[in-house]
Amino acid sequence: MLNPADVVEALGSTNSRLEKEKILQQAWDNGILEFFQGTQLALDALVTFGIARAPLIEEGDDGGSFTWHEFSALAQRLQRRELTGNSARDEIRSAAERAPARLWNLWYRRLLLKDLKVGVTEATINKVLGANGAEGKKYLVPVFSCQLAKPAEDHPKKMRGRKLLDRKYDGVRLLTVLDKQAGTVRQFSRDGREKNNFPLLVESLTRLLPVINESLVLDGEVISSNFQTLMTQVNRQEDVDTSDCRLILFDIVSLKDFRAGVCRISQHDRHLALCELIPLFVEFGDDRLVVEPKLEVDLDTQEGAKAMNEFNQMVLAEGLEGVMIKDPAAPYQCKRSDAWLKIKPSIAVDVTVVAVEPGTAESKFSHTMGNLVCEGVDHGRYIRVEVGSGFSDDLRDQIWAHRAEVVGRVVEMKGDALTQNQQNPDVWSLRFPVFLRFRGWAPGEKI
Repeated sequence: MLNPADVVEALGSTNSRLEKEKILQQAWDNGILEFFQGTQLALDALVTFGIARAPLIEEGDDGGSFTWHEFSALAQRLQRRELTGNSARDEIRSAAERAPARLWNLWYRRLLLKDLKVGVTEATINKVLGANGAEGKKYLVPVFSCQLAKPAEDHPKKMRGRKLLDRKYDGVRLLTVLDKQAGTVRQFSRDGREKNNFPLLVESLTRLLPVINESLVLDGEVISSNFQTLMTQVNRQEDVDTSDCRLILFDIVSLKDFRAGVCRISQHDRHLALCELIPLFVEFGDDRLVVEPKLEVDLDTQEGAKAMNEFNQMVLAEGLEGVMIKDPAAPYQCKRSDAWLKIKPSIAVDVTVVAVEPGTAESKFSHTMGNLVCEGVDHGRYIRVEVGSGFSDDLRDQIWAHRAEVVGRVVEMKGDALTQNQQNPDVWSLRFPVFLRFRGWAPGEKI
C-alpha cells in the first residue's frame, strides 16, 4: 500500500474486522498518515462540508497534480462555509480534474461525502491508533459523546447535599449544534447519529444564529403527544410528521467545550445561561422550545427530602419517565457521570410463558434461548411481551433444555412503562422489559 486509495481498496476487500485492523496497522507502518488525517474528517460527526454531491472522474484520467495539502485547504474552506453553492461546486470540480482519477474517486471524493464505504468505524481505527503510542493518538477520530446519567440506586452516597431536580421526559434525547461560523443547525442522537426529521425545530433554532455570540450545543429531549408515534417518526425516510414535537432543553455548553469533552462551567451557572435565552426561545420558537425549570433542594434536610419526594410523586402523576438529580457544582462531561443521577419508576407484571424462542443465528445465543414470549392480563389490560434481558447464561441454558416444561410457567418481569400497540389498541406491552424471576421455580430446580 502506497497511498490512501490503496488502503481504502484493501479495507473494502474484506468483511473481517481482524483483517481490517491488520490493514490499518500496515497503513500506519507504511507511513500513510494522510489516510488517518482523512478519517478524522470523514468520521467526525461534527465536521460537515455543506455539499451533497461530488463528481466522479472517469478511470484512466490521471489528471495533474493535486496534493493532500491542497485538499486540506479546500476542506477547511468548505467547513467554514467560505465556499458554498456554485462556488463550492466549481472548486470541487477543479480539484477533481487535477487529481488522479483513482485517488479522487476512492479517497478525496469519499472524504467530501463523509462515507468511505469500507465498513470501518471510528472505534476500529482508534483501537489501532491507540496501540501505536502517543504518535498514534494524535490521529484519533473524535467520538461523539454527551453527558449521561447513572442510576441513583447505585450511588446512594451521592444522594446528599444540594441538588437540582429535572423532570425526565418520555421522549428522545436530542443534541442541537448551533454552528455560528458555518451558519448551520444540526441535530444528533446521544450516540452521534444525525437526525433530520425535525425541520420545524431546526427552522426555529436557525433564527437564533445571528443573535448568539458563539457556537453552542443545546442538550434536550424532543417530545410529542404520543411516545410510540414519536418513535415511528424519528427515523422515517418519508411522510414524516413531527409538527407537534417540542424540544425540552435542560443544558447548554459551547461547541468548543463540547468538542473538548468537558465544560468547566457549573451546572447551576449553565442553567442560568440557558434561562437567559428564554426570551429568544419565546420570540423565535413558536412554542416549540421550552427550558426545563429546575427545583433546588438540600437532601441533607427534612425539608429538602420532603420536597424531592413530593416532586417525584408529581412527576409520576404526570405520567413522565422519572426524575433527574444533578449536582449544581458539577461540570458538563461527555461521558456517563454520577453528577447526573436518574430515578426511574418501573412496572412489574406477572405473565405466562407461551413460547420459548431460540437466539438469533450467528449470535452469542444461537445455541440456546433468546427470548421468552409471554402473555397475561394486568389491571384489565391484555399484555403480550417478548423478554430477552435479565437472564444469566446458565439460566438461558436451563430454560432451553427444559423449554417444553417452561411453557405455561408464570414469570415476573419489569419495564419502564406499559405501551399500547398502535395496530391493535387492545394489546399492551412493556417498554424495555427485564426478566426478574419465575414464580414457583428457582434456577437449578429440576423441572
